[in-house]
Amino acid sequence: MQTTVISDNFGASQAMNSQTGKTKNELGQQDFLALMVAQLEHQDPTKPMDNNQFMAQMAQFSMVNGIDELNGSFATVADSIMGAQGLQAAALLDRQVITGSNIGRYDGVQPLEGMVPNANYASNVEIQVRDSSGELVRSFMLDTSVPGNRDFSWDGLNQSGQPVAAGDYQVNAVGAVSGQVQSLQVGVANRIESISLNQQTQQITLNLANGQSAYLSDVAEYR
Repeated sequence: MQTTVISDNFGASQAMNSQTGKTKNELGQQDFLALMVAQLEHQDPTKPMDNNQFMAQMAQFSMVNGIDELNGSFATVADSIMGAQGLQAAALLDRQVITGSNIGRYDGVQPLEGMVPNANYASNVEIQVRDSSGELVRSFMLDTSVPGNRDFSWDGLNQSGQPVAAGDYQVNAVGAVSGQVQSLQVGVANRIESISLNQQTQQITLNLANGQSAYLSDVAEYR
């Protein structure tokens, strides 16, 4: 008799689930209360439910319900942060950003700019611009007498002073460190062409003019 009544109540709560959009295996607050009432109504009078057991069940349900609500709150906050980041990133469209890439898109008009971080630890620093085939197009010296990051700019002319075609160019830097010639880190500025939002990873991706992409956290400098 007890099993039948509980099953009836559970069947009613399942019907309620179909109206509220819950799946058959998902229990909500209405289902829990229905089962709890049925359990109280049909318990053995000679062996009533222990108060501690009853309170433990209530506490367990409250905890699960609280976690669900907390997860929902976190999801709402995450969506808000994602939206705010998206608006901030949208304001960056067409701006130049420097990332860890040494590949830059020269548009045939504007100079190609970049940066050598903390270049003053090296001497005789030379900037080398190469085309997509690796052939040297232009080289020039960089002044590293002032501490900190050193900016450079290539005007799109080759070693003979002739303009080159628009396209992707690789920029390298070499310098003397403790008497040894070494390659130095270079960051080239690229224009932000579009922005992608990934709802699953909560990441904002900047799609750059050189065909590469970067996260907001990868940007060393905005221009």
